[in-house]
Amino acid sequence: MVRSANNTRQQLVEISADLLCRRGFSGFSYQDLANELGIRKASVHHHFPQKADLGLALCDWTEAWLLDGFQHFDRQAKGAVDKLNRYLRAAAKHAFNDDKQCPISALHSDLPVLSEAIQQRLKALSETELSWVAAVFQQGLENGELQAPQPATDAREMARLFIVACKGALFYARLLGREHFEQSMALLLRQWLPQTHQ
Repeated sequence: MVRSANNTRQQLVEISADLLCRRGFSGFSYQDLANELGIRKASVHHHFPQKADLGLALCDWTEAWLLDGFQHFDRQAKGAVDKLNRYLRAAAKHAFNDDKQCPISALHSDLPVLSEAIQQRLKALSETELSWVAAVFQQGLENGELQAPQPATDAREMARLFIVACKGALFYARLLGREHFEQSMALLLRQWLPQTHQ
């Protein structure tokens, strides 16, 4: 089979993304990629001279993956609470059915070995995720689906707690079981539901 350079590059990114989510950034090598694709390791270096170059390409892939998921939730969901529940179901499927970490979490786990450029991109990716979740909380506060626990708490603070709790619960649930994740997140969400919706 004749493989174009662009096609090979894209395949390398997609295989790397899968390995990133399964093993972390430090958990796979260029030899692993070469073996997966049936090419020489030198060919991997041709497309990505250093692993830091591949890391930046993985950040691009992660951004597209995030935005695609958020657009899907925006199209399909019936309100803010439904969007949050879809986010949680997608996170659970990724972790428990597919046995993967979210790529942002996977990169965070390898923070000490990431280049400064990748770390900056990772901050931007985290902000992209936070901004979407904050917009969902803002929608919920405005339409009455959600309530702030106290006047000083705004949508962005609620979104930050939601994301941190979700990723932390996923981390612990890998050992303790899916019900740990589902119970923890249900308890958190319940704090923000008006009494009439509980």
